[in-house]
Amino acid sequence: MTLTLYHADTAVCAAKVRVTLAEKGLAYESCLINLHEGDQFKPEYLKLNPNAVVPTLIHDGAVLIESGIINEYLDEAFPANTLRPHDLVARARMRQWTKREDTIHDAINTMTAVIIFRHDLMQKPPEERAKRYEAMPNLAKRAKWVRMMEEGIESALVRDALQHFAKLYVDMEKVLADGPWLTGEQFTLADIGFISFFYRLEMLQCAGLWRDHFPRVTDWFERCKARPSFKTAILDLVPPPAYPKYEQIARPLWPKVDSVWRDVLTLF
Repeated sequence: MTLTLYHADTAVCAAKVRVTLAEKGLAYESCLINLHEGDQFKPEYLKLNPNAVVPTLIHDGAVLIESGIINEYLDEAFPANTLRPHDLVARARMRQWTKREDTIHDAINTMTAVIIFRHDLMQKPPEERAKRYEAMPNLAKRAKWVRMMEEGIESALVRDALQHFAKLYVDMEKVLADGPWLTGEQFTLADIGFISFFYRLEMLQCAGLWRDHFPRVTDWFERCKARPSFKTAILDLVPPPAYPKYEQIARPLWPKVDSVWRDVLTLF
Protein backbone atom coordinates (compact mmCIF):
# COMPACT_ATOMS: atom_id res chain seq x y z
CA MET A 1 0.00 0.00 0.00
CA THR A 2 1.45 3.33 -1.07
CA LEU A 3 -0.12 6.72 -0.36
CA THR A 4 1.36 9.89 -1.85
CA LEU A 5 -0.10 13.26 -0.94
CA TYR A 6 0.53 16.40 -2.97
CA HIS A 7 -0.27 19.24 -0.60
CA ALA A 8 0.76 22.67 0.67
CA ASP A 9 1.70 23.53 4.23
CA THR A 10 -1.04 26.07 4.99
CA ALA A 11 -3.62 25.08 2.35
CA VAL A 12 -6.92 24.45 4.15
CA CYS A 13 -8.17 21.65 1.91
CA ALA A 14 -4.86 19.84 2.08
CA ALA A 15 -5.03 20.11 5.86
CA LYS A 16 -8.45 18.40 5.81
CA VAL A 17 -6.92 15.33 4.22
CA ARG A 18 -3.90 15.39 6.53
CA VAL A 19 -6.23 15.40 9.55
CA THR A 20 -8.03 12.34 8.18
CA LEU A 21 -4.72 10.57 7.55
CA ALA A 22 -3.60 11.40 11.10
CA GLU A 23 -6.88 10.28 12.69
CA LYS A 24 -6.63 6.97 10.86
CA GLY A 25 -2.93 6.53 11.57
CA LEU A 26 -2.00 6.30 7.90
CA ALA A 27 1.54 7.00 6.71
CA TYR A 28 2.06 8.76 3.40
CA GLU A 29 4.76 10.15 1.15
CA SER A 30 4.66 13.94 1.31
CA CYS A 31 5.06 16.05 -1.84
CA LEU A 32 4.84 19.75 -0.99
CA ILE A 33 3.55 22.17 -3.60
CA ASN A 34 4.60 25.83 -3.33
CA LEU A 35 1.41 27.71 -4.14
CA HIS A 36 3.07 31.12 -3.85
CA GLU A 37 5.58 30.16 -6.53
CA GLY A 38 2.86 28.74 -8.77
CA ASP A 39 3.89 25.08 -8.62
CA GLN A 40 0.22 24.14 -9.01
CA PHE A 41 0.25 25.54 -12.55
CA LYS A 42 3.22 23.52 -13.75
CA PRO A 43 2.37 21.06 -16.57
CA GLU A 44 3.49 18.01 -14.61
CA TYR A 45 1.13 18.86 -11.74
CA LEU A 46 -1.74 19.82 -14.03
CA LYS A 47 -1.57 16.30 -15.45
CA LEU A 48 -2.44 15.03 -11.99
CA ASN A 49 -4.88 17.77 -11.03
CA PRO A 50 -6.24 19.86 -13.94
CA ASN A 51 -7.92 22.18 -11.43
CA ALA A 52 -4.50 23.45 -10.30
CA VAL A 53 -5.31 23.05 -6.61
CA VAL A 54 -4.23 20.87 -3.71
CA PRO A 55 -4.59 18.24 -2.43
CA THR A 56 -4.04 15.37 -4.81
CA LEU A 57 -3.77 11.84 -3.41
CA ILE A 58 -2.27 8.88 -5.22
CA HIS A 59 -3.14 5.47 -3.82
CA ASP A 60 -1.36 2.56 -5.50
CA GLY A 61 -1.35 4.49 -8.78
CA ALA A 62 -4.93 5.77 -8.63
CA VAL A 63 -5.12 9.58 -8.70
CA LEU A 64 -7.76 11.21 -6.51
CA ILE A 65 -8.67 14.90 -6.24
CA GLU A 66 -11.11 17.02 -4.18
CA SER A 67 -10.54 16.87 -0.43
CA GLY A 68 -14.06 15.77 0.56
CA ILE A 69 -14.00 12.90 -1.92
CA ILE A 70 -10.49 11.92 -0.83
CA ASN A 71 -11.56 11.82 2.82
CA GLU A 72 -14.52 9.53 2.13
CA TYR A 73 -12.29 7.35 -0.04
CA LEU A 74 -9.72 7.02 2.73
CA ASP A 75 -12.38 6.08 5.27
CA GLU A 76 -13.75 3.39 2.95
CA ALA A 77 -10.38 2.07 1.79
CA PHE A 78 -9.05 1.89 5.35
CA PRO A 79 -12.03 1.07 7.59
CA ALA A 80 -10.17 1.01 10.91
CA ASN A 81 -10.84 4.05 13.10
CA THR A 82 -13.92 4.91 11.09
CA LEU A 83 -14.79 8.57 10.66
CA ARG A 84 -18.32 8.06 9.34
CA PRO A 85 -21.38 7.17 11.42
CA HIS A 86 -22.71 3.62 11.04
CA ASP A 87 -26.28 4.89 11.29
CA LEU A 88 -27.43 5.83 7.79
CA VAL A 89 -29.40 8.87 8.89
CA ALA A 90 -26.41 10.21 10.81
CA ARG A 91 -24.20 9.47 7.81
CA ALA A 92 -26.55 11.44 5.56
CA ARG A 93 -26.36 14.37 7.99
CA MET A 94 -22.59 14.09 7.95
CA ARG A 95 -22.65 14.42 4.16
CA GLN A 96 -24.84 17.50 4.43
CA TRP A 97 -22.04 19.13 6.40
CA THR A 98 -19.27 17.94 4.08
CA LYS A 99 -21.23 19.18 1.06
CA ARG A 100 -21.55 22.55 2.76
CA GLU A 101 -17.79 22.80 3.05
CA ASP A 102 -17.56 23.82 -0.59
CA THR A 103 -19.40 27.09 -0.01
CA ILE A 104 -17.43 27.77 3.16
CA HIS A 105 -14.17 27.07 1.37
CA ASP A 106 -15.06 29.77 -1.13
CA ALA A 107 -15.65 32.19 1.76
CA ILE A 108 -12.33 31.22 3.36
CA ASN A 109 -10.64 31.80 0.03
CA THR A 110 -12.14 35.29 -0.08
CA MET A 111 -10.93 36.25 3.39
CA THR A 112 -7.44 34.88 2.82
CA ALA A 113 -7.15 36.55 -0.56
CA VAL A 114 -8.22 40.03 0.50
CA ILE A 115 -6.22 39.98 3.74
CA ILE A 116 -3.00 38.08 2.95
CA PHE A 117 -2.59 37.30 -0.75
CA ARG A 118 -3.55 40.82 -1.81
CA HIS A 119 -0.90 42.26 0.49
CA ASP A 120 1.77 40.15 -1.22
CA LEU A 121 0.55 40.36 -4.79
CA MET A 122 -0.03 44.11 -4.92
CA GLN A 123 3.66 44.65 -4.14
CA LYS A 124 4.61 42.95 -7.41
CA PRO A 125 4.87 44.75 -10.78
CA PRO A 126 1.64 44.92 -12.83
CA GLU A 127 3.03 42.60 -15.50
CA GLU A 128 3.83 39.94 -12.89
CA ARG A 129 0.34 40.25 -11.41
CA ALA A 130 -1.18 39.87 -14.86
CA LYS A 131 0.94 36.78 -15.48
CA ARG A 132 -0.34 35.23 -12.26
CA TYR A 133 -3.95 35.93 -13.27
CA GLU A 134 -3.48 34.44 -16.72
CA ALA A 135 -2.08 31.22 -15.23
CA MET A 136 -5.44 30.48 -13.58
CA PRO A 137 -7.25 27.96 -15.85
CA ASN A 138 -10.71 28.56 -14.34
CA LEU A 139 -12.03 31.80 -15.81
CA ALA A 140 -14.64 32.35 -13.09
CA LYS A 141 -12.04 31.95 -10.35
CA ARG A 142 -9.70 34.23 -12.27
CA ALA A 143 -12.33 36.96 -12.49
CA LYS A 144 -13.08 36.70 -8.79
CA TRP A 145 -9.39 36.83 -7.93
CA VAL A 146 -8.86 39.98 -9.98
CA ARG A 147 -11.84 41.61 -8.28
CA MET A 148 -10.57 40.72 -4.81
CA MET A 149 -7.12 42.08 -5.59
CA GLU A 150 -8.56 45.34 -6.87
CA GLU A 151 -11.20 45.91 -4.16
CA GLY A 152 -9.59 44.41 -1.07
CA ILE A 153 -11.37 44.35 2.28
CA GLU A 154 -14.00 46.81 1.01
CA SER A 155 -15.27 44.31 -1.56
CA ALA A 156 -18.87 43.13 -1.41
CA LEU A 157 -17.37 39.66 -1.69
CA VAL A 158 -16.21 40.01 1.92
CA ARG A 159 -19.75 40.68 3.09
CA ASP A 160 -20.96 37.66 1.11
CA ALA A 161 -18.31 35.52 2.80
CA LEU A 162 -19.32 36.73 6.25
CA GLN A 163 -22.95 35.89 5.53
CA HIS A 164 -21.91 32.29 4.79
CA PHE A 165 -20.01 32.18 8.08
CA ALA A 166 -22.95 33.59 10.03
CA LYS A 167 -25.38 30.98 8.70
CA LEU A 168 -22.85 28.23 9.37
CA TYR A 169 -22.23 29.29 12.97
CA VAL A 170 -25.95 29.65 13.68
CA ASP A 171 -26.57 26.12 12.41
CA MET A 172 -23.57 24.68 14.22
CA GLU A 173 -24.58 26.33 17.48
CA LYS A 174 -27.97 24.65 17.20
CA VAL A 175 -26.79 21.07 16.51
CA LEU A 176 -23.98 21.24 19.06
CA ALA A 177 -26.63 21.45 21.76
CA ASP A 178 -27.17 17.71 21.12
CA GLY A 179 -23.58 16.53 21.43
CA PRO A 180 -19.91 17.45 21.32
CA TRP A 181 -19.59 16.91 17.58
CA LEU A 182 -21.60 17.90 14.53
CA THR A 183 -23.30 14.52 14.17
CA GLY A 184 -23.60 13.85 17.90
CA GLU A 185 -21.26 11.73 20.01
CA GLN A 186 -18.88 10.65 17.22
CA PHE A 187 -16.09 12.76 15.74
CA THR A 188 -16.53 12.40 11.97
CA LEU A 189 -15.54 13.75 8.58
CA ALA A 190 -18.12 16.49 9.17
CA ASP A 191 -15.97 17.93 11.96
CA ILE A 192 -12.71 17.36 10.10
CA GLY A 193 -13.96 19.35 7.14
CA PHE A 194 -14.20 22.60 9.08
CA ILE A 195 -11.19 22.47 11.41
CA SER A 196 -8.64 23.95 9.03
CA PHE A 197 -11.16 26.61 7.94
CA PHE A 198 -11.55 27.78 11.53
CA TYR A 199 -7.81 27.76 12.08
CA ARG A 200 -7.24 29.83 8.96
CA LEU A 201 -9.68 32.43 10.28
CA GLU A 202 -7.90 32.32 13.63
CA MET A 203 -4.59 33.04 11.89
CA LEU A 204 -6.33 35.88 10.05
CA GLN A 205 -7.14 37.39 13.46
CA CYS A 206 -10.84 36.73 12.85
CA ALA A 207 -11.56 34.33 15.73
CA GLY A 208 -13.86 36.99 17.17
CA LEU A 209 -16.38 35.90 14.53
CA TRP A 210 -17.34 32.96 16.76
CA ARG A 211 -15.70 33.64 20.12
CA ASP A 212 -17.75 36.75 20.74
CA HIS A 213 -21.10 35.31 19.69
CA PHE A 214 -21.25 31.49 19.55
CA PRO A 215 -20.18 29.70 22.77
CA ARG A 216 -20.93 26.12 21.64
CA VAL A 217 -19.03 26.66 18.40
CA THR A 218 -16.15 28.10 20.41
CA ASP A 219 -16.06 25.03 22.67
CA TRP A 220 -16.30 22.69 19.66
CA PHE A 221 -13.24 24.26 18.05
CA GLU A 222 -11.27 24.02 21.29
CA ARG A 223 -12.11 20.29 21.41
CA CYS A 224 -10.90 19.93 17.82
CA LYS A 225 -7.63 21.65 18.64
CA ALA A 226 -7.12 19.34 21.62
CA ARG A 227 -7.04 16.26 19.39
CA PRO A 228 -3.53 14.99 18.56
CA SER A 229 -4.33 15.15 14.84
CA PHE A 230 -4.57 18.94 15.02
CA LYS A 231 -0.92 19.28 15.95
CA THR A 232 0.24 16.53 13.60
CA ALA A 233 -1.71 17.62 10.54
CA ILE A 234 -1.96 21.38 10.96
CA LEU A 235 0.27 23.00 13.57
CA ASP A 236 3.41 21.06 12.67
CA LEU A 237 3.05 22.02 9.00
CA VAL A 238 2.59 25.79 9.38
CA PRO A 239 5.94 27.52 8.82
CA PRO A 240 6.84 29.54 11.96
CA PRO A 241 7.28 32.80 9.97
CA ALA A 242 3.63 32.58 8.89
CA TYR A 243 2.33 33.45 12.35
CA PRO A 244 3.90 36.91 12.77
CA LYS A 245 3.28 37.68 9.10
CA TYR A 246 -0.42 36.88 9.29
CA GLU A 247 -0.80 38.78 12.55
CA GLN A 248 1.03 41.86 11.30
CA ILE A 249 -1.02 42.07 8.11
CA ALA A 250 -4.39 40.94 9.46
CA ARG A 251 -4.72 42.57 12.87
CA PRO A 252 -5.13 46.15 11.56
CA LEU A 253 -7.94 44.93 9.26
CA TRP A 254 -9.99 43.21 11.99
CA PRO A 255 -11.96 46.33 13.03
CA LYS A 256 -13.23 46.71 9.46
CA VAL A 257 -14.15 43.03 9.30
CA ASP A 258 -15.82 43.18 12.71
CA SER A 259 -17.89 46.19 11.70
CA VAL A 260 -19.31 44.37 8.69
CA TRP A 261 -19.73 41.20 10.76
CA ARG A 262 -21.88 42.85 13.41
CA ASP A 263 -24.08 44.27 10.68
CA VAL A 264 -24.37 40.84 9.03
CA LEU A 265 -25.40 39.22 12.33
CA THR A 266 -28.49 41.43 12.50
CA LEU A 267 -29.83 39.41 9.56
CA PHE A 268 -29.86 36.16 11.56
